[in-house]
Amino acid sequence: MNYFKALLTSRTHSLFLPAKWKDDIQRYVRQHQQGGSSNPEAVPFGRQLDFWALSFATAVARGVAPLETPPAQGGHKFVDTRAVELSAELCELLAVVALGTLGPDDEGVEDPARIIELANQYAAAGCEELLLRLRDPDLRLSTLDKAINFATELVLGAQQRRSP
Repeated sequence: MNYFKALLTSRTHSLFLPAKWKDDIQRYVRQHQQGGSSNPEAVPFGRQLDFWALSFATAVARGVAPLETPPAQGGHKFVDTRAVELSAELCELLAVVALGTLGPDDEGVEDPARIIELANQYAAAGCEELLLRLRDPDLRLSTLDKAINFATELVLGAQQRRSP
């Protein structure tokens, strides 16, 4: 097992999204649709974890600072890290972002609770922009197309910032 995945899932840590957008978020998550067989074109996220991960990536890619408010305040807990399958790649990304944000000398950089708390703060910071993109009124694109296009835009923007 990957070191960071083992670190972040060895204990229970809660994942949060902003409570004020709970209904909006669930509109785009298949697990919350009646019957569970919603069309992925309209409901592109299989789990809230997937939405959370793209919200996190949105804030990081856009250079948005994590919210200062602790995630439990004004947040809605949707899952614990031991109750869901976190990919090794996502866990590595969370750890790398925590290292870059906190710095190598910060004690929190090796604390799984602090890494998850910071990730929750980033996810909350990126949530609104992701929802705005998914609500884009362009009727030529499905919601899935909007999510894919937005994720591609984030990757290309990050690559452009890194090139000389």
